Amino acid sequence: MVGNLVIGALLSTISVIVFWQVGLDSPVTLGIISGVLNLIPFVGVVLALVIPMMAAIFQLHGPGAYVMIAVTIILLHVIAQNLLIPRFVGTRLDVGPVAATVGFLFWGWLWGVPGVLLAVPLTAVVKLFADSDPAMVHVSNLLAREPRRFVFGRRRKIVSQAGARTSTHSS
Repeated sequence: MVGNLVIGALLSTISVIVFWQVGLDSPVTLGIISGVLNLIPFVGVVLALVIPMMAAIFQLHGPGAYVMIAVTIILLHVIAQNLLIPRFVGTRLDVGPVAATVGFLFWGWLWGVPGVLLAVPLTAVVKLFADSDPAMVHVSNLLAREPRRFVFGRRRKIVSQAGARTSTHSS
């Protein structure tokens, strides 16, 4: 949750600066709204783009301002959704960025928009269950930021000793 707040504040700050430079009235309000809406996966970029663009249509004249607003919001959304959120939110939960991204896709497919909003926490819960059960260590490694390494040499030795025991017991 703290990671999302920091990312939202960063997006809002950059949006406020760009909106102020372009010449929009009330850039702070528009920047905060746009920055927060930008955190919503998939539809957030559309929502974050519509409000400032509508304000720009009524306040500004010229294509340069429209292009600058659109490029800024789309670029911020791409950076936030593909780099910042999986990296910072996933790091605090020990969920890898790939697992967080796959979690967005899976939970979004399963439950739609609520699944996308809850994707990282749900993936973290699955990881916690996988961490607590030794039989699910491979699932835990798939979801981990840094997977644990296994030593298979010891396991073969144990397996071969178990095979020897069963052969001595059967003779």
